[in-house]
Amino acid sequence: MAFRFRRTVSIFPGVRLNLGKRGVSLSAGMRGANVTMGRGGLFGNVGIPGTGLSYREKLNKRNSGGNRKSSRAGLPSSRLPPLAEQIAQVRLNTTTGDIAILDSDGSDLGQDALNIAKEHAREELENMLHQQVDAHNQMMARIGAIHLDTPAPDAFPEMVPEPFETPSPDKPELRKRDWLAFICPARRQAFEASNERNRNRYQRAYLQWQQEKAKHEQREATRTALYEKASNGDITAMESVLDDHLMDIDWPRDTELSFELSEDGKTLMVDVDLPEIDEFPTTELRVYQRGIGISVDELSDTASRKLYMAHVHGMGFRLIGEGFACAPAVATVVLSAFTQVPDAATGGVDDKYLYSVEVGREAWSRIHFDNLDTLDPVEALAALELRRDMTKTGIFRAIEPF
Repeated sequence: MAFRFRRTVSIFPGVRLNLGKRGVSLSAGMRGANVTMGRGGLFGNVGIPGTGLSYREKLNKRNSGGNRKSSRAGLPSSRLPPLAEQIAQVRLNTTTGDIAILDSDGSDLGQDALNIAKEHAREELENMLHQQVDAHNQMMARIGAIHLDTPAPDAFPEMVPEPFETPSPDKPELRKRDWLAFICPARRQAFEASNERNRNRYQRAYLQWQQEKAKHEQREATRTALYEKASNGDITAMESVLDDHLMDIDWPRDTELSFELSEDGKTLMVDVDLPEIDEFPTTELRVYQRGIGISVDELSDTASRKLYMAHVHGMGFRLIGEGFACAPAVATVVLSAFTQVPDAATGGVDDKYLYSVEVGREAWSRIHFDNLDTLDPVEALAALELRRDMTKTGIFRAIEPF
């Protein structure tokens, strides 16, 4: 079968927090989270990946007397120990629960620096630990439940307009003639020349803003037309909408995939490069009820494999659903999921296919998409045309894909 193109997209992970740039910071979760403490106080900064949006807030605001608020005492900043000036990061290891205090070069400052953070920002650190432990545990829950947002096959995605957020340039405040300008021609000319330069600068900036706004509006009009064509089965438009929509999916783990649409638009083939099982987090965390610290519960090997099994099948289930929803003309989706394993004979890397599934739109439509919380994606894919060699505890052996 001939295919029109091949495209690879990257599906980015779930929420990643980046907190602070100066002082004490705290890292937890997949890529970490930071809280900063220094001369300016304790700050938290949260960013939403892929949007450019972020939020920064001072956590221990100064009181009217200029002293720093803390859970133990309002200690003036001048009385902070000298070592506090070196603190740049506090990194939480979500595998072991260890907290490391680092300087700006990433060097461990040791237990003394941790004691300083506990002493002068205890309440804030406790709050951040609770937040990040909750985020880690929620991520663990999401890993096994990524199929819950799968759309029904007739639920074509709605185009969400992107607003033009660049503000228009402000009009310049022109200089007013003073009394000397009325009697001095040279001064009057200088005022007029200055005002003319400001007007010209504003006009150029405003013209550029208008051009950028017009380009944005044209792009949005093109997107609107593209979605309209895709909803009516236009092959090129379906390719573009599927590409854009897959890029917007927020997976809890890094995942790459490629897809191919047949020339007649009836068959969609998807290859998913699955994350490796040893890349998965295997811990559940709890904050100490007393003191500063994290207790770590390690998942058993069987529990880890079952979590991985739920994730990789839920991922395939979700992608099949997105394919049918974004491409109304597609009658069949063929999805194959693989991992990359080292080849001891060559030193290279081979693709190991874990499962491959072929499903028609009619069979897919029989799933109750309003009741996905009771659906097991492992069993759901098994009810379709599936190639898979897997034990009940999630040990896979390689198969030949469709």
